[in-house]
Amino acid sequence: MGKPVNQTYRLSATFNAPLDYVFAWCTDFREDDNKMTGSKTRRHILERTKERFVWVVNYKDGGKEKEGIRAVWLHPPDSWHLDTCGDGREVGDYKLTRLGKTKTRLDMKFVETYDGPEEVEDKKEWEADGKEHWKIYKKALEADFKAGRPAS
Repeated sequence: MGKPVNQTYRLSATFNAPLDYVFAWCTDFREDDNKMTGSKTRRHILERTKERFVWVVNYKDGGKEKEGIRAVWLHPPDSWHLDTCGDGREVGDYKLTRLGKTKTRLDMKFVETYDGPEEVEDKKEWEADGKEHWKIYKKALEADFKAGRPAS
């Protein structure tokens, strides 16, 4: 293996909902959130405060059991930060921008640290996969907002 390599990935999504609703919805982490995208990942929340969420994630990758920790620091009203450890090294920054009374853009930046260049995921594939997940989240968020359901 070579030297560790950092790769930056970026995603963006626009929601037809006000910024405060989008923030509350996106940062209301639940143990069954994975069902939304059809993931078989298991999540167990360890800590839930106004400032931070921490959970353990378990899943299989290539037939091997994997476990990792996710910690999200909330920065209301418009941003949050993700740190991961155990099953990879990823940090993520999420920033909301008000585009009007009921329109909000979410810009995301992720930095993955790989053990060597041979492990680096293809940028276009990684971002395309992320976009597909955020299309699902967008549809669910907007349906909740339209139906008048609380964001958290």
